[in-house]
Amino acid sequence: MYPIIGLVAPSGAGKSTLILELLQRYPKLAIVKSFTTRPRRGIDDDLFYEFITEDELHKKEIDGALTHISEYAGNFYTNDKIYLNNLLEEKVGIAALVESGVRFLREAGYTVYVVKIQPEENKQSEDIKRLIADKERASEKLKADLEVVNSHAPGGKGKAIDQISKFLDTIIS
Repeated sequence: MYPIIGLVAPSGAGKSTLILELLQRYPKLAIVKSFTTRPRRGIDDDLFYEFITEDELHKKEIDGALTHISEYAGNFYTNDKIYLNNLLEEKVGIAALVESGVRFLREAGYTVYVVKIQPEENKQSEDIKRLIADKERASEKLKADLEVVNSHAPGGKGKAIDQISKFLDTIIS
C-alpha cells in the first residue's frame, strides 16, 4: 500500500493550490478525499471532498468504515477505510490535512508523511469559527518531514512546489 502525503497548514495557506499543481507533475499522485457533512462552497470542492449527510456518516460509523470523526467549525470530517485502501493500492495519496487528521490516519495504520506549509503572508480567514479552530488544532505538536514556506509573491508558489517535488522524488520512485 502506498503512503499519504499530508499538507498541513492553517486555512488559506494554499494547500489546495499546491496539491493541484503537484498532481500535474506526478501522475502517481491522487487526492485523498475527506468525507464531510459541510456544505459545498464551490465547484472545486468535489475534488477534495465527498459530501455526505450526518445520517450517512453515522451509518458508516456503525459499520466500522471510518478512520475517525472530527468536528471542525461545526461540521464533521472523516476518511472512509474502503475508499482509502482502494486508492492507496494504486496511487500515492495527497491530502490537505490538519494535525489531528494525520494522527487519526496513522492510528488507523496508514503511513503519512507530513509537509508543513507556512504561509509567508499571514493572511487569515475572516471566518471566526475557522480562526478559533485553526488555533486549537495548531496546538497539537506534529513533527514535519518537510517544512515549506508558501508565498503569494512572484515565484513563491513555484519555490514551494520545487521543494515539495524534491521531497516527493524520494518517495515516488
